[in-house]
Amino acid sequence: MKQSVQLSDSVHIMLYLAIKHNPDQLTSEAIAQSVNTNPSAVRKIMSNLKKAGLISSHRGKADPVIIRPLKDITLLDIFHSLPGTNDLLQPDRHTSRSCPVGANIQTVLNEKYHQIQLVIEDQMSRITLKELTDEINGLIGEGAGS
Repeated sequence: MKQSVQLSDSVHIMLYLAIKHNPDQLTSEAIAQSVNTNPSAVRKIMSNLKKAGLISSHRGKADPVIIRPLKDITLLDIFHSLPGTNDLLQPDRHTSRSCPVGANIQTVLNEKYHQIQLVIEDQMSRITLKELTDEINGLIGEGAGS
C-alpha cells in the first residue's frame, strides 16, 4: 500500500516555479532533479497544473509560469489538479461480503472518511502558495548563512 506523493510533488513543482526564474532552471529535467523524479513525471504533473488553470507553458519550451497571484492559489487548488479521485481516504473495496464486518465496513467508513475529507479540505483552502513560498524562502535564507 504505497501512499501517493502526487500532491507533494505538485506543490514542490509550484514552489519551484515560484522561486526559480532562470530559464535554464525551468526545464522538466532541472525540475525533475529537484523533485527527485523523472522529467516525464514532471511534464505530466505540469500538464495537470495547466489544465487546472494554475500555470501556463508551451510544449518544447522551458517557460512554465504561474498565472495567478501566489496569494490566490491554495493547497486545495493544487489538490484539485490531481487526476482521478480526490478522496484522501478510501475504504478497501475488496472485503469479504460473507463476513459481517467486511460486508459493512465500507458503509461505516465512507461517512467518517467524508467528514475527515471536509475538515482537511477546509484547512487546505487556508494555506496559500504565497505562505509556503515565504516559508521556503525563509529557510533558504537561513541556509545561506550557514
